[in-house]
Amino acid sequence: MFSSLSKILTAVVVAAAVATAAPQSHAAGRIDASTLVSAPHGMFRGVQYTRYEAMFNGATSNGRPYRVPCQIIAPQIPGQGNGLLLFDWLVRSTIPTAVGQEQPDARYIMKDDFLFGLGLSYATVRCDPAGIGKRSAVVDTYRPWSDGLLNTSSEFIKSEGDEFDIVVDYVKALRTDPVALQVLGAIQRRAAFSYSAGGTRLRGLLRLQMGKGLFDFSLVGGCSNGYSRPSGNKIGFSNSEVAPLAGAGLEIDFQSETELMASMGHKARHEEPNYRNYEFAGASHIRNIDVAEFGLPDPEKANPAEWTPFVRALFVAGNRWCDGIAPPPTLWLGAPNDTTIARDAKGNALVRYVGGQPEETTAYRLPEVAVGQNQYIPLDPSYADGTFLGIFRMIGGGHVDLTDTFASHTDYVGQVTFHARTLQAQGYLLEADADAIIQQAMDSDIGNP
Repeated sequence: MFSSLSKILTAVVVAAAVATAAPQSHAAGRIDASTLVSAPHGMFRGVQYTRYEAMFNGATSNGRPYRVPCQIIAPQIPGQGNGLLLFDWLVRSTIPTAVGQEQPDARYIMKDDFLFGLGLSYATVRCDPAGIGKRSAVVDTYRPWSDGLLNTSSEFIKSEGDEFDIVVDYVKALRTDPVALQVLGAIQRRAAFSYSAGGTRLRGLLRLQMGKGLFDFSLVGGCSNGYSRPSGNKIGFSNSEVAPLAGAGLEIDFQSETELMASMGHKARHEEPNYRNYEFAGASHIRNIDVAEFGLPDPEKANPAEWTPFVRALFVAGNRWCDGIAPPPTLWLGAPNDTTIARDAKGNALVRYVGGQPEETTAYRLPEVAVGQNQYIPLDPSYADGTFLGIFRMIGGGHVDLTDTFASHTDYVGQVTFHARTLQAQGYLLEADADAIIQQAMDSDIGNP
């Protein structure tokens, strides 16, 4: 249907430019210590965390200055962390929605209890000029700078094409800047996360020389094949499907079924020594809870398949991969060059390749999808009215409620439990997430008279 779903989302907001060779970044930036502010961020597994915000200054490889807000969330006592730093590349797609600004998808998707419960530290920076001056009308801990703690009135970015330089400068500064060193302490490993339009940028960075040596592993979601890259004063896009460069760290990509239906996601089906790809059967690009969060029409009609547990398991797998422990086998809905999707009797997509090998199975899917709790629809073209918000709602998909087909609550819970525990044993779910899925099934009325 579309050459790239995430490219379309970006293009609706700002027109894409013709791609040219990407410059390497030799710029440097620093955190303005005079602007540093902080606030308590909560207790996670007995460790008190603090949120730090400041302005970040620098000049790009083309000599253009910039000044942008940045954020670090870390243990109040740095030595109490686990030595892992997560960089979150903000996604611009939420700016025209009810959110009103960019979104930090690592925290929004995986949640603070999980991330900071692991003991990691976190960092992000505003890097897209579309975000300049934007602040959510609602103060929300998942929307950086929305509470006005940091005075961002001096922020500016000269060119859309400066986005990659700003990110590279900031990630490098996290290793050397006196303010960063003071609040982060010793960091032994660095990770990155981004989704959708932000994911295409992170994916691009890992395929450019300027992206070498920044991260040990990255989790990239919802961006099909190809990647974004600097293109003069704009951000361009390449449809080329290549592995991340050697030296850019390990990369785990994950895609919803939407990317397979709408934007050539099947072309990303390959395995490399530093690359893995997973596809989530039944899942849409955004979920019903996201449709509600973004203020889009009919959230109750959107796809409820909750893929967050898979994402958290893949994040843990990426970290372990750095220690030499291979991630679980890749999951694909078809062969590398096959655009068709096989479906079960209830219309839900089936996983057909596991670890690169063909499989005939009804397993390897989210428990609610595997048991047929609903018919999960990853794309609903009826909402595509030519507007950005219409396209965004379209990729929220829909569902057909099939819960009445379960005649026994006990049988329903037993089926969910079987699939959840099997996925847990295979490494696709964490124990805590499997427990939560089973408990939710137990607490439901599905199958009761």
